Amino acid sequence: MRVRINRDSISIIMPQYDEIVLYTMSFTCLLLLFSLLLSHEIQFIPPREYDPRLLVAILIFLAGLVLSLYHAFIDRPKKSLEKSFMLFFAVTVNAFSGFMAAAYDLANSSGWHIIFPIINMSNSIILFFMWRAGVLDESSISDYHAPRGQIILATATVLLLYYLCHVVYNLSWIQTLSICLVYSVNLIRLLETMILRPPTSGTTV
Repeated sequence: MRVRINRDSISIIMPQYDEIVLYTMSFTCLLLLFSLLLSHEIQFIPPREYDPRLLVAILIFLAGLVLSLYHAFIDRPKKSLEKSFMLFFAVTVNAFSGFMAAAYDLANSSGWHIIFPIINMSNSIILFFMWRAGVLDESSISDYHAPRGQIILATATVLLLYYLCHVVYNLSWIQTLSICLVYSVNLIRLLETMILRPPTSGTTV
């Protein structure tokens, strides 16, 4: 029996992906991918070695990544197909990073501390099933185009977090990915209010 889910009833947990969120995810993934390739932690496998379904998923993922970067710099309406690719990219990155980070933390946690990785793992599973059920769809991809100043701020923020995690503290790649995804957007929003906030107008009495 197919379960029908009312979007309004779960709107509070429905993620929304604007260009800043998508850009930070795609830029972080690029940094991590280049770092892993340069350190030879991952190796390129010829496409013929992949299962065809996995190859299609990888191509859609890469298309979503490239489109997330493209639309951050180009002010052009997003087509429905582009949004579907970007949504696949966003869901895959968030679900994968959340699940893998939770598994890593779970292996290194004890006592009541295990509740936190369990919550993260549950959130990743819920996100994936909302997407599979069609509750999380292309309407979650915002049409709002981010100003150039926000993109520059996002770039600087991601670079700073990535440098601290990967170089200074030498964290694992999954910890670096998880921290950059979780904290970069919140830090960007905070800095945005302090740096890019428009001056208030009015007269002083």
